[in-house]
Amino acid sequence: MDKQQLELIVNDLLDNFYRRRIDRITTLKLKDTLARKNPYLYKALGIERASEIVEEILKAYMSSSDEGIFGDAFFEPLAEKVSGGHVGDTEGVDVIIEDDNRHKAIAVKSGTNVFNADSRKKQAENFAKLRSRIYKRGKLFDAIVGYAYGKKETDINKQGFREIAGQVFWEELTGDSEFYLRIIEVIKEKPLMHLPEYNKAFDNAINRFTLEFMKEFCNEDGSINWDKLLIFNSGRPCKKLSVEEPRSTKTLALDEWLQIKTVVTFNNNTVQDITGSLDITYEANVEGVIDISKEGVVSFKESVEPGTEVKVVVSCYGKSISRTFKLKRTAGEKRN
Repeated sequence: MDKQQLELIVNDLLDNFYRRRIDRITTLKLKDTLARKNPYLYKALGIERASEIVEEILKAYMSSSDEGIFGDAFFEPLAEKVSGGHVGDTEGVDVIIEDDNRHKAIAVKSGTNVFNADSRKKQAENFAKLRSRIYKRGKLFDAIVGYAYGKKETDINKQGFREIAGQVFWEELTGDSEFYLRIIEVIKEKPLMHLPEYNKAFDNAINRFTLEFMKEFCNEDGSINWDKLLIFNSGRPCKKLSVEEPRSTKTLALDEWLQIKTVVTFNNNTVQDITGSLDITYEANVEGVIDISKEGVVSFKESVEPGTEVKVVVSCYGKSISRTFKLKRTAGEKRN
């Protein structure tokens, strides 16, 4: 493959990588990442700024996520395109290279530390299923786990497949011992074209997450509510969050109020009334329509038009549920 062909392929794959990278950070949810992080570590490190916790979370998440995205969006399709093979149609096999005598099945991995005992066993089982089919066709079967970077080269192991990495892997695919160097050469300055858009998405995510973190896990004075953060992160698992009052849409007069009655069912089937708990957050889908106290007491503002509806989302222990409130019309009032 000449340099120009390789450049076109690599440029296209980098475009795909950055599209997926930006999409991932744009659609990421704070609570999805926060649930898997260590709040004790942040406290032990003396982190007391919401923005600092958010930035640490995002950096750690994207560092881990990028490895997976790059493998799927760059390494796997690159291996298929430069090898002259085709995409595998068997689970656990990414590239097939075949001639009249040999059927080469390749599982493409990024680095060499991807397997645990269970996943290694699963990979061997996937190869074994394909091997039985290929032998019936009278062809030699060559099962390979290829690592796009790193150092590893083995003969057929006890699981029945070879493992090769880095220079050896790319030479196996292309016949070019220098191909692993050519990949990084043709990447050139291409990433610099994508970084402004990605950095903007990253900064927007920091701002979005910081605002949400402060609403959910900070006290009125701006300090982090570590108890609330730990309850979300490590408290007893919640099976179900229920709003028992109101049971459906609730109509209130202008001078009426109602406290939302909230009940939680934990995974051990313990049921607890948490009405008024400061661990609950309330959020209206329309601003300037209702007042909601910390204890979940709801009332309409005086300036609101009769018949106005607003949805209130009640969140606690990683679960959310909503109820709709409607301002009562006065007697004889005409509908529009």
